[in-house]
Amino acid sequence: MDNARKYNIRVVNLSIGTNDRKPNIPLMDAVNTLWYQGIVVIAAAGNPDGKRNYLPAPSISPRIITVGAWEDKFLYQTGTHGNSIFRKDTPSPPDIWAPGENIISVLSPDYCFDLQNRDTKKVVDEHYIKMSGTSMATPMVSGTAALMLEKYPNLTSDGLKRKLLYSCRQQVPPDQQGLLNIQACLA
Repeated sequence: MDNARKYNIRVVNLSIGTNDRKPNIPLMDAVNTLWYQGIVVIAAAGNPDGKRNYLPAPSISPRIITVGAWEDKFLYQTGTHGNSIFRKDTPSPPDIWAPGENIISVLSPDYCFDLQNRDTKKVVDEHYIKMSGTSMATPMVSGTAALMLEKYPNLTSDGLKRKLLYSCRQQVPPDQQGLLNIQACLA
């Protein structure tokens, strides 16, 4: 927020993981403040594993855009009329889905390999690695939001969210509803 004007920051991408089930009020306040300042906040929903059925902060903020990995959609149930129903003891599912499986990303020199789980097979070369999950899906939505703001510079955070979510609901075939549709966002 301190550098938003100086660098014209309009989109923030967050992938924050925690096992703490307590709401993180300072984090929620921070992302909501960014949103109200006109900065689009896009956060990874977290990776459901069937054991911990919850979405961590800040993804539970109704104000921001929460992203799930398309390949994990089977962990969510879709009811009739497009209403999404997640397990009853959890918050709502992500706002939007994007591809999140085997996405090539930059390999940190500090990456700690789990040799028992064959992490080394994920390495593309000394600079890149294939990873999966909501942290890989979220940048796709953030990049789309940046392109939308470039094309429509007067779009507000709320306006961008509406246009983004509306465009992913208009998918044909309908079994892809909710999936990021970059072309529709920029039409």
